[in-house]
Amino acid sequence: MMTDKFGDFPTVDEASQSNVTRLPLTIRPARLVHPSLIPPRPWLYGTILMRGFITVTVAPGGVGKSQLAMAMAMASAVGKPILGHHIHHQVNSWIFNLEDPLDEMDRRLAALMIRHDIAPEELENRMFMNSGRERALTIAKLSPDGTTVVFPDKDAILKEGRAAKIGHLVVDPYVRSHELDENSNTQQAAAAAAWAQIAEELNAAVHLVHHTRKGAVTDIDASRGAKALTDHARSGLILSSMPEEEAGTFGIPKEKRYAYIRLDDAKSNMAPRADKANWFFLDPVQLHNGTPDYPNGDSVTAIVPWTPPSVFEGVSQYQIDEVLDRITDGFAPGVPYSPNAQGANNKRWVGTMVMDQLTLNKEQVKRILATWSKNGVLEEFSYHDEATRKDQKGVKVNEAKRPGISI
Repeated sequence: MMTDKFGDFPTVDEASQSNVTRLPLTIRPARLVHPSLIPPRPWLYGTILMRGFITVTVAPGGVGKSQLAMAMAMASAVGKPILGHHIHHQVNSWIFNLEDPLDEMDRRLAALMIRHDIAPEELENRMFMNSGRERALTIAKLSPDGTTVVFPDKDAILKEGRAAKIGHLVVDPYVRSHELDENSNTQQAAAAAAWAQIAEELNAAVHLVHHTRKGAVTDIDASRGAKALTDHARSGLILSSMPEEEAGTFGIPKEKRYAYIRLDDAKSNMAPRADKANWFFLDPVQLHNGTPDYPNGDSVTAIVPWTPPSVFEGVSQYQIDEVLDRITDGFAPGVPYSPNAQGANNKRWVGTMVMDQLTLNKEQVKRILATWSKNGVLEEFSYHDEATRKDQKGVKVNEAKRPGISI
């Protein structure tokens, strides 16, 4: 029986009961296998997608989650790390987009192929795409009497997946793949279990693309609906646009920051979380498909890896030495620069001087100062200010850790 806020109801649990042999319950000693004989985890795409498990990517609308999911599927199909993630095995990929028409999917795939120099023959009989506009997909729904969860398309997915030897399956978006109560943990657990069994029986990685709730993306719990979906996933990812403050840090104009997106490992039960986010750029690609009615044709974004600029991007060694010399000299004789910005016009803040010298914005300078503080190049110290007759904080250069010619 499944317990739900709407009452108790039995479940036709094909997702967890089929092909399971019911053996007598007996205690089993640990096998104590030598570590070298234990097979490694069957990773497929970096440490994001694994055979036999589901991965959930959560993102607001319009960020680029469909482009990311398609690029990952294409990378698996051709066996090339086009987004920088290691491809452990080349496998056939199947995308079931439940929102967009097939011609829009064709445009996105074409843009990716152009941008990443993928020839059609590399994807032939390796990449498969279906649109929900042509045929809906329903992994789970309630029976007509509302008392049983059934799985209408599970067998068809398995049949088609086996026939095409699918190893990477994308469902975009997940919410349109079922007809259950989105906020019911019990019902969502049944749908998630169905996708998990499909992953296991196909020996494939299943990538479920999911929307966030309204508001800022903070963690995997920002996903819409019940937590049961993300709880069932072995890997959870958060995709988000570049925040305004971070854009300033990288020197990117505010109006262009939406073209830069980051992928964070929000949940990883099978691998250590990545220390750094993966960054991507949505690069406009001309399809050159103009017609007399539409002479300019289509421009479609293709996702590509992007590396944030170095904290010292565009700054010469001469400029660094000059800034550090000024810090050593102090704001005035006997008055060091302050490590704290006490106000927008605080001229004694060391960052004000650095902004003037390097012609950088406040966010970029904060990043430089944070780097120097972390590396020990800059140190805070206390001193007695004769003018105010108070103890103050100053900043000085540790000459032993001053950066050399190579930064």
